[in-house]
Formats: sequence, C-alpha cells, structure tokens
Amino acid sequence: MIEEFKIYVVNLKKDKARRKKIIKEIKKQNIKNYEIIDAVAGNELTEYELDTLTFKNKNNFNPWNSKMSPSQIGCALSHIKIYKKFINTEFELAFILEDDAFFLADFGIKSKNLIANNFKYKKQIMLLSELKEFYPKAIDAEDGYEIVNVSNAFFTHGYIINKEAAKAIISFNFPVKTVADNFVFFNIYCGVKITGLNPFLLKQDTINFKTSIFWVKRDKKVFLFKRTIYKVKNKILKKFISFKSHNN
Repeated sequence: MIEEFKIYVVNLKKDKARRKKIIKEIKKQNIKNYEIIDAVAGNELTEYELDTLTFKNKNNFNPWNSKMSPSQIGCALSHIKIYKKFINTEFELAFILEDDAFFLADFGIKSKNLIANNFKYKKQIMLLSELKEFYPKAIDAEDGYEIVNVSNAFFTHGYIINKEAAKAIISFNFPVKTVADNFVFFNIYCGVKITGLNPFLLKQDTINFKTSIFWVKRDKKVFLFKRTIYKVKNKILKKFISFKSHNN
C-alpha cells in the first residue's frame, strides 16, 4: 500500500533555508519518493494575473467573507498546481507537505498502511495536522492512531488526497474562489470527504519560520460583523455535514 503515495513538498524557490530544513525532515523519516514543487509567489503576481486567476465573486466562498490576500491566492494556486501534476501520475494518493512542517512522530509502516487502507471514499482528504473539530467515533485505529471524520479544520501543511478529490477541487477552485484550507466548503461544494489522523502527526514550525500567508488588512467593525455572519453560516453548514455523515 505504501507505493500508492507520492509526496509533494511546497516551497518558494527563494526560501532556501526552508527547503534545506524540510529535506532534512523528510530524510529523517527515510522518505525517498518526494518532489519539490516551486510554490506560486502570490505577492509577485501582477494585478492582471490576480484578476484572471481568481473567481470574480471569490469573497462569497472565503472564511469570514473576507477578501483573499495575494499570498493566500498564491497558496491556493500552489496546491492546485500539485493537484494538476498528481492526477496525471500512476499514484493513487498524494501526500502534500509544506516546507514549514515537521513530524511529531515517526511516519512508520503501520501508520502509512492505516492511512492508505482508510481511503474508502471516492473523493477524500486525510489531514495529518491538528484537527479543530472531529466526530469522536473512530473509523479505524492502529498503532496508537485513529482515523476520524472531521467537521472543521484549517491549515495545509500536511495532508493526503486522492485523485478524484484533487479533480473535484481543481474544477471548483480554479480560477481561485477560496483559500487552500477551506475544507468545510470542499466538503459541501465538491463532495470531498474530510477525514483526519488523531493524534495528529504534523505540526507547523512557527518558531523558526514566520508564515508567508497573510490576510488582507480589514476594518475591525466590518471584520467582527462578517465573522458573526460566517459563524452562523458555518453552524448551518456543520449541521448539514453532520446530517450527511449520519446518512451515508
């Protein structure tokens, strides 16, 4: 089952320190089948490129109903770039790893097989980073890990995706409508099942590296109002997800 994985590492070409660090991290895990993907630098895109590569009504799909920053657009484009590459390979699963991630434990044979054996849905993502909210009943468990259904999560520094999910997100999110980690929306609009590994295997290195993803500066009152609307909308979406999960 391990041969089904293809590992893609997202890295801005200019960030040589990050590239060196993540390669060291990968080698510690004895991972050989990996490929470095040059990320899209959103803040280097022209206004014309930003306009043509994004969906005109993108604010409607974004968390907090906020406008995406160039770096968020670049991040989304980077993941889409990987999906487009991955769907044309012989591999069944792609392991997406961002360059500021590090492993909290060994990515051993048992955990690899547990993950590969639990890709049972036509369109599925399995998150290996911290989960915000998930259902307590495990789908499967082995070697101290369990696979769970996720109702909410953020961040894209470590996850596994299958081809049908990649195709669905390309179709939905190119041109870019929303951020790369809008998993709730990918579930609702693309039918992608979001699962996760608990406890999580990967964490973001926020001590040695600052994030390269920035939000657009916003008026505080407007932001608070939009956040309230988003929370109400998200509660409705989560109830819908829960209903779908119990009826599948």
